[in-house]
This record gives sequence, C-alpha cells and structure tokens, in this order.
Amino acid sequence: MTDLKTAEIAGARKKAVSAAGIGNFVEWFDFGIYAQFITIIGMKFFPSDNPTASLLSGFAAFAVGFLARPIGGVIFGNIGDRVGRRAALSGAVLLMSAATVAIGLTPSYATIGLLAPVLLVAWRILQGLSAGGEYAGSSSFIIEYAPSNRRALFGSVNPVSVALGTAAGASVGLIVTQAMDTASLESWGWRIPFLIAGPVGLVGLYLRLKIQETPEFEAVKEAAREAVHPPIVRAFQDGLKPMVVLFAWSMVTAVSFYLLGGYMVAYNTEELGLERSDALTSYIVALVVFAIACPIAGLAADRWGRRPVGIVAAVGLGVVAIPSFHIMGAGGLGSAMLGQSLYAIFAGSVALVTPVLMVELFKPEIRYTASALAYNMAFALLGGTAPLVATWLIARTGDPISPAYYVVLFAAVGLVAVLVGLKGYYAKDNIRSLQMGTEADRV
Repeated sequence: MTDLKTAEIAGARKKAVSAAGIGNFVEWFDFGIYAQFITIIGMKFFPSDNPTASLLSGFAAFAVGFLARPIGGVIFGNIGDRVGRRAALSGAVLLMSAATVAIGLTPSYATIGLLAPVLLVAWRILQGLSAGGEYAGSSSFIIEYAPSNRRALFGSVNPVSVALGTAAGASVGLIVTQAMDTASLESWGWRIPFLIAGPVGLVGLYLRLKIQETPEFEAVKEAAREAVHPPIVRAFQDGLKPMVVLFAWSMVTAVSFYLLGGYMVAYNTEELGLERSDALTSYIVALVVFAIACPIAGLAADRWGRRPVGIVAAVGLGVVAIPSFHIMGAGGLGSAMLGQSLYAIFAGSVALVTPVLMVELFKPEIRYTASALAYNMAFALLGGTAPLVATWLIARTGDPISPAYYVVLFAAVGLVAVLVGLKGYYAKDNIRSLQMGTEADRV
C-alpha cells in the first residue's frame, strides 16, 4: 500500500512538472516572439522616417504588456489561491495563445491606420495579463510537488522553460528569416511564428487540464475558499515583508533577463551591425547557456542555500556585465555568442533563485497572489522597459556599452536584497519547510 501511494505521488509529480514546464514554455514562446520581430513590428505598426523612433515605439508597446502583468497577477492569483492552481494556469496559457495569434492576424498601419497600433497594444495587454498569472502559478505548482531537499532543482524548470520557450520562438524566427527574402519577411512572413502559437497553446492547455491539484493546496483549499478577506488583502496583511524582498530580487531578474531575452537581437542588428541570422543564432546559443546554468545553480542552492547562491549570482552578474558588452562589441558571430553566453551564465543563476523565493517566502493560501504581485510589479517597472531604457541610453550617450551600467546598478540592488532581506529568514540557510507530507518528501 505504501509502495502504491509512493508510486502515485511520483507519477503525479512527473505530470505536474511536465504540464507546468511545457505550459510555461508555450507562454514564453508566444511572449518572446514579439521581441524577435520588434524591428519589423515597429515599421509595420509605428511607421516613421526615423528608424530609431519606430524601434522605440515597438519597445514601448512591448513595455505596455508588462504594465498589465500586476493586474494579471492579482486576477489569476485570486483564482489560484481560491479555486486552484490548475484552473488559473489553464486560463493563463489559453489567453496567451489567443492574444499571440491575434497579433499575427492584425493588419498593419498601412492597411487600417491608427486602429493597427491600438489593436497591437490591446493584444499586448492581454499577453501581459496572462504572463502575470503564469510564472507565479507554475512556480507554486512545481515546487509544491517537489521533495523538500530538491525544491531549487525542481524550481529550475521554470526559468529553463522560459529560456527554451524564448529560444524556440527565436529558432522559428531564424528559420523564417533564412527561408524568405527580406521583402516577403517584412510583408507577411513575420506573422507565421505568431500563428503557430494557436496549436502549440492547445497542447499546453490539454496537458494542464489533465493534472491534479498540488497536495499542499488541497490541504488549505477549504480554508482559502471560506476566508473573509480576498487573497490580495491577506497578502498585504501577512506577507508584506517577503513581498518587498521578492520585489527587490525580481528587479535584478527582470533587468538581466529582458536585456538578454528582449533586447539582444535588436542590439546586435541595430547597434553592432550583425546580420539578423547571426544575431538570432548567437541569441539562441546564449539562451541555451542560460537554461544550462539554471539547474546547476539549483543544485548549488539545494546544497549550500539560497543566500550564498543569490550572492554569487548578483556579484557575478555585476562583474561580467561590462566585459560581456565589450566582447559583443568586438564584432562578428563568435564575439556575439561569447559575450552573450558569459552574461547568460549569471543571468540564469539570478533567475533560478526567483521561483524558489516565490514559493518559500509565503504561506500556501496567499502564495500565488502575493508572489505574483511582487514579482510582476518589478517586471512591469523594469522588465518591459529594459529594452526601451537600453535603446534610450545608447541614443542619449552614444555609448554602446551603456546598457551594461544599468545591469550593474540592479545587480547591486539584488545583492542588497539577499544580504539584508533574506538575513535570518532561512535558519542556518537551510530550506524553510513547506510542511508537505513526509511520505511525499521521501519519494
């Protein structure tokens, strides 16, 4: 009987990790496609005689999606903390896919005028609402199922799936770019990756509808549903301090990832003059390096603790940011790959710590809402705006290295967050118990 129950727990855990990871992959495949075609989107929806103005407008629309993320975090967090993680995550992946397909179907400015950028911004807002509910929910789902001594390793599934989903979107973009001439790509070919989001999203939805709720949420769901105050109120009552800590750490996560995931293709093509195919190739390589760094950092965090890994990640990112941009600036595909990959090692390590804190700092009955709000507030302010700020810094200073200084600034913020914010939170830097069943922990 015990062996049967153990097998059931192990089977449910594998399904949960697969469904959350693949669904997260789908979300960021969809969300990341926009960044790959930002220069074309800028021309199609925000035409201007000044290419930099069109690019800035495209990045501004990119940022608008992030402004909707805290709202999405509250909406989906309320569903996740009251109804269940599965319902919230299923709704999030469906909304993301529908909005991404809509971008691919929307006519350009030349066809419908001002309605084109209005619709684009509307779809970006829907994407932002979905993304706001995705990461916190999938983090909760995966780590609540994880053995107590492997939560960081299991949590690495989330940043890995984000990086691989973004890389997959870039790979599709690379294939489309190489298969088509420039005129066809700019006319209609750029729409193909957006339309692929439809069937891919249905796969993610199917997998999420087949999973069971986490044991931890099942243990508190009745009390959560009957609570007098909604999760957002209880989050501020019971979780304000950890929300501030998570917000501070998420600031460096947002800046470091979206300068890599949302800016590097445009940076290498527009600022460094790299061919688009080479820019996409180097970008994909860097995202794979990012994905490899995450589970390695997860193993280290499970062995030595969250604070030591967070400190090394923040310091390392601050140290390598400027050399990485200098290496990229040397010119050529090899330099682009080396510079971005060096940066990606520490950006991935930073990203690994985030989902672990999203789960371990909060009680299960407010976890989805509290972590989603704190995380998405940081990403709304600094994630979507990171490419915009980087473009503005270079235009203002004339220094192609200036985005690196921006990274260094927030790496320092992240260092303070783990040194001060987490001090004393983990007893002797051991993993804080989430009070999952001991039998589940033994699997």
